[in-house]
Amino acid sequence: MDKSKVDELGKLLACTQVTWMVVQVCTRLGLRLPVTLLEVTAVSHVVCALVLYALWWYKPRKVEEPTVLTGDWVRPLAAFMLMCSHESEGQILPGFHLKGEHSEIAGLRIVSVTTTRHSHASQTGRFMFVPKHEAALHSEVVRARLPQPNEHQPPASESIENDIYITTKMRWVLANAAIQTYPAVRELLRSPSYGYNHKYETALATYPEMPLKCRLKLHIEDVNPVEDPRLECATQHLVTTVASNWPHDGLLRTTSGLWIGASLWLVSILYSCLHIAAWNAAFPTKSEAWLWRSASLYVAFSGLLWAGIHVLAQFSARLWWTWYDLMSGQASRWLTFTVRIICSICGLVYLSARAYLIVEAFAALRLLPVAAYVVPEWTLGVPHIS
Repeated sequence: MDKSKVDELGKLLACTQVTWMVVQVCTRLGLRLPVTLLEVTAVSHVVCALVLYALWWYKPRKVEEPTVLTGDWVRPLAAFMLMCSHESEGQILPGFHLKGEHSEIAGLRIVSVTTTRHSHASQTGRFMFVPKHEAALHSEVVRARLPQPNEHQPPASESIENDIYITTKMRWVLANAAIQTYPAVRELLRSPSYGYNHKYETALATYPEMPLKCRLKLHIEDVNPVEDPRLECATQHLVTTVASNWPHDGLLRTTSGLWIGASLWLVSILYSCLHIAAWNAAFPTKSEAWLWRSASLYVAFSGLLWAGIHVLAQFSARLWWTWYDLMSGQASRWLTFTVRIICSICGLVYLSARAYLIVEAFAALRLLPVAAYVVPEWTLGVPHIS
């Protein structure tokens, strides 16, 4: 709560300010005065702004002061969080990079101390890290002997490698301590999964709001990470340098994503309906009038189409998994190519339609009816923020 720099009163005043435009347009309609296309467009954006304010009511603003955590307990958690995040990509082992992996921990296994004989892996309590791929066990960097006191110093290049390895080993030690100490860390550990099970776990981690029908499609047994001798941890978003936008991993993503997506497209439908309401407005030319109507109808059609797809995906596991395969690159080539072509064409037409509605709202100002300049007298006596 201390990170929010705008209170509810400030947001309420902003909503009241933008609502004043709606009041003015309703007044003109009640007095049978013409409403310009620019006013219609302004009201449409006011509606969108009100929806955004409702969704972002508790969104922090200007978060500039960090909360610093101190103490010895922070280091193990920080090491584990870093190893689980994309920021550690390529740091599996010095000089050994795994293609396609996204974090340091993605290239490691967590095994019980009593089930391995690899002396070079770091140990703390019950758990220890070892490389997931056997090739890493035989890399030159791993087998490099750490310098002992009073020994001849190795060449500069070897010294650098050893320093990196010591840093990596210390990070493993701290992460192992976090695994042993904190149950919340152990909940992130799972037994290795393959095939459909791996696909299911990946989809569930990427889309935690997965519909119930999709969850019942594949059943994964829960694993006790304390007893399982061989575990792994997928890449998490625990440490990041950039705040991601929706619909990635923000709060809005995990709030029934399909319903939120459908709701946003319904707002797009409402946006187009307000433009369709200006069907018989005063247009400079007849061609501009039909272009306005066509653009408004297409925006409404797009909203209905995608909102319908979101709703169907909520109840159809087959459609949900098909769309997941498309987004994750696992669908067939012809289906991926077809969907990309259709989405590209529809998207370009949609952007063109939205752009035309805004441009025409200003272009129509060149020829307005005289009554468009009449202002209701009572609105002039109401104090408001303009």
